[in-house]
Amino acid sequence: MILKKLAISMIATGALIFGSAVQANTYSFGQLLSGGGPASVHFADLSATDDGGGNWTFTLTTLDLDAIFGTGSFIGTLAVDGTKPTSSSTDLGGGVTVVDPANGGGPGGSFDFRYDFGSGGASDRLTANESVTWHVGGLGSDPLPIDGQLALHVQATKFSPDSAWYVSPVPEPETYAMLLAGLGLLGFMARRKK
Repeated sequence: MILKKLAISMIATGALIFGSAVQANTYSFGQLLSGGGPASVHFADLSATDDGGGNWTFTLTTLDLDAIFGTGSFIGTLAVDGTKPTSSSTDLGGGVTVVDPANGGGPGGSFDFRYDFGSGGASDRLTANESVTWHVGGLGSDPLPIDGQLALHVQATKFSPDSAWYVSPVPEPETYAMLLAGLGLLGFMARRKK
């Protein structure tokens, strides 16, 4: 009986944690995919929140790009392997006035589509310690792809060549830490009752 209750509790906890992870994910960028620059460095985070009905809100936040990649470096594009949105709007702020979905992208154009940050002007780009939020529709309810299927293009770096693509291999580890803590707590409570 106790094992049955423990199994049901573990399944329910796992479903709750998995459900919350689908609703909001955070991706950290810093694994070099191609180009010049450090092979592994944390320089930006992307949060993705499922607003329901296929609508998502994204916020991309940069760390000190100048210290990592050199003065004047900026992020120009986020390439995605996945469904292209049918609509997009941008919250003003962070040096970027518009986030535009466009076809193709990524190293060698191998990704399905991309989000371009800014209109190409020198004053309209995502630079050090900035953040931009945008909203999209038509993506469905699936979480964003992981395992290297999101890539950020860092441009105007001090390295040769002066741009690089970095991927986000996995979501933030907090999701897994919460799962392990919950399972540990359930195990402790079941053992205590016994």
